Amino acid sequence: MTGLHLASTDTDMMAGWDVEKNDPADVVRAALDGIEAGKMEILADNSCVQLKAALSADPSVLHPQAVPAA
Repeated sequence: MTGLHLASTDTDMMAGWDVEKNDPADVVRAALDGIEAGKMEILADNSCVQLKAALSADPSVLHPQAVPAA
């Protein structure tokens, strides 16, 4: 089993959204490369790479306002 993570991609479903979008060909290329390499998790774009790194960080880095005052 392989998980493919991708951010907004230029498809018909995203036509009405005015946001930066991935090229579908780039997503397919990343997916096929990842499958060929035997990866269980494929991060198809830089947004997903950054998000995964952020989720691995200490929660106080993501939510400094939640850190109790000293």
